[in-house]
Amino acid sequence: MLIVGTRAHLEDLERSYTYAEDVSVTAVAVGTFFGGVGSLLPGGSRPVWALLDKERTVAVGEFDVTPLTRLPQANAQAMAAATGGLLLVGLAGAHLCTVSSDGVVTDIEAFEHVEGRDSWSNPAAATPDLRSIAISESDVWFVNVHVGGLWRSDDHGESWHNVLPAENDVHEVVTSGTGDVAVAAAIGFGWSRDGGASWQWTTEGLHASYCRAVALDGDTAFVTTSTGPTTTDGRLYRCQLGGGFEQCSAGLPESFPFNIDSGSLTASSGEVAFGTRKGEVYRSRDSGTTWEISGEGMRPVQVLRFA
Repeated sequence: MLIVGTRAHLEDLERSYTYAEDVSVTAVAVGTFFGGVGSLLPGGSRPVWALLDKERTVAVGEFDVTPLTRLPQANAQAMAAATGGLLLVGLAGAHLCTVSSDGVVTDIEAFEHVEGRDSWSNPAAATPDLRSIAISESDVWFVNVHVGGLWRSDDHGESWHNVLPAENDVHEVVTSGTGDVAVAAAIGFGWSRDGGASWQWTTEGLHASYCRAVALDGDTAFVTTSTGPTTTDGRLYRCQLGGGFEQCSAGLPESFPFNIDSGSLTASSGEVAFGTRKGEVYRSRDSGTTWEISGEGMRPVQVLRFA
């Protein structure tokens, strides 16, 4: 399955099946959250949840979505699936909450008191964003504050440790099944092979250092890069971790006149896909070597994930 969320609908692009219309899809979470409708997806796909209109969490079934809960405010920005029956949700102002399998919303109080929080700021808004969340297969939580650094919790949010400082200006964090962590940041592409304890950085092969979206598929990393937040030159690259980047080009334009944004790039089992603000979805079935358009004519794509 390739789940695509736009400013106007939620769709499984594999089946050209629309789950919901007249909704803005803020985030899609894929994981091993809990049984029920999430386990009814076709083809043995992993369970999927979606965040609609920044406030409604729903479980995605084979032919419909089932409401889970409505958040107190329409201010949710990111979401990821954890074990133990929880969805971890990031809120505007860099706040966190969990949603349980029975729809109970609980604030993560410990995150309100992390060191240096009062110094966080956001060049694009009045308050910092909780821009992206990644949860490893061992249930380690990583949350990306824009702009307030990258934070890690090993105990379901009871305590937090800063693993990247705010000045790195992280735009997205992802994890892989092997335990690697990678980030797209304003200063380039960063990755850690020890859960965030140490980091390596590179811009080798990139035409510019401003990275916006990132995906991992085993040892292969994909990252989108541009000349800045208001770019007219956005591009997609791939590399083996530790090596230099090469531009993905066969079947793609030389560049895009915008950023390929956080959340709109995904990779799994040799397949890669990304969406654009023009409502296009490009897909590769050979780990980024060649590409084709698999969807177009949609509203701007905000998120897509393989399930």
